[in-house]
Amino acid sequence: MTTAIQAQGGNIAHSRARELDCELRSCVRRQIAIDAKIAVLLAELQEGKLWRELNCTSLTDYGRRVLGYSSTKTSDLLQIGRRKDLPQLIEALEEGSFGYKAAAEIARVATSEDVEEWIQKGKDLRLTELRAEARGEDLKERVVLELLQEQFRVFDSGIEFVRKGGGPWDVAAIVALVFADFMERHANSGQGDEDEGDAEARAPRNDRFRVHVDLCAECGKGSQETSRGAVPLGETELERLCCDVEVLDLRGGAGRVTRTIPTRVRNWVWGRDRGKCQVPGCGLRGGIDIHHLDPWWKGHDRERMLVLCGEHHDQVHEGLLHIEGRGGAWGFLAGDGVPLGGRVAR
Repeated sequence: MTTAIQAQGGNIAHSRARELDCELRSCVRRQIAIDAKIAVLLAELQEGKLWRELNCTSLTDYGRRVLGYSSTKTSDLLQIGRRKDLPQLIEALEEGSFGYKAAAEIARVATSEDVEEWIQKGKDLRLTELRAEARGEDLKERVVLELLQEQFRVFDSGIEFVRKGGGPWDVAAIVALVFADFMERHANSGQGDEDEGDAEARAPRNDRFRVHVDLCAECGKGSQETSRGAVPLGETELERLCCDVEVLDLRGGAGRVTRTIPTRVRNWVWGRDRGKCQVPGCGLRGGIDIHHLDPWWKGHDRERMLVLCGEHHDQVHEGLLHIEGRGGAWGFLAGDGVPLGGRVAR
C-alpha cells in the first residue's frame, strides 16, 4: 500500500514538473518574441535619432534609463533590428528559435544568401560555439562578474566611453584593452614609488584612451578616424571634445602638445568636485570630463567649470541639460526647463 502511494505521489510530482516546464518554455518563447519586437522599435528610434525628443543623449542612454538595459543588450537588439534585409531572422526570433544574443551574432555576419544556414546554426549550436564560428575565433573562457550597483554603472559607462572613442565594440576586447593599457602604464611609469597623497591631489590626465580627432583650423570641421575610415563629427560633439583635450598643432611642422585646460586649474576643479560627476543622483567617477559653462576659448574661470561624466557632458552640449551657477553651487535643468534634484552647493 505504501509503495502504491509513493508511486502515485511520484507520478503527480512528475506530471506537475512537466506542466511547469511547458509553461516556462512558453514564457521564454513569448519573451523572445517581445525582444524581436523591441529590436525593430529600437532600430526605428535610432534611425531618426528620435531619442533626442525624449531628453536622452543616445539610444544607449534611452536603453539604460527607460528600459533598464545594459549598453551591450541595447546594441545587440539594435544590430538585429537594423537588418531589414533579413526578415527570416526576425521571424525565427519571433518563433523563439533562439535568443536575442544568438540573433545578434547572426545579424553581424549573415547575408540574404546564407541567412537560412546561419539560422539553422543558431538552432543547433550553443551560443559560445555560434559566436566563435561567426567571428572566426577560438572558443572563449566565460567570466562572470558580480558587481555592486555603483561598480556596474562605472563599468557600463566605461564600455560606452571606449566605444564612442572608436575602440573595440566587443566587451571582452574592451576589458582586455583596459587591462593591457593599465599594466603597460604602471610597468613603465614607476608609479609604485609615488607618494599616495600627491597622486590623490592631481586630476587624471584623461589620456588612458586617446581619441584622435582631426580639426581643420580654417573651416572648423572635424573628423574621427575609425576602422571604417574617417567619420565626420557634428558641431556639438566637437564642442564637447574641446572642453577638455590635448591639442597638437601640426600646421608649423612638429608641434607641442598643449591642453585646453591649464593643469593647475584642472587640478583645482577636480579637487573641489572630488573627481565625480556633479549632476544630482549621478556621482560617477569613470569616463569623466571637466566642462566649461562659458566658452573655453574665452578663458578658464574655475568658478564656472565643473566635473561631468561623459553621458551628462553629452546632454549639456546637445541642449538636453542646462547648468547654472558658479563656485560649486549649481542648478540643473532638463531641456524642457524642469529642475533636476536640489541645488548642489558646497
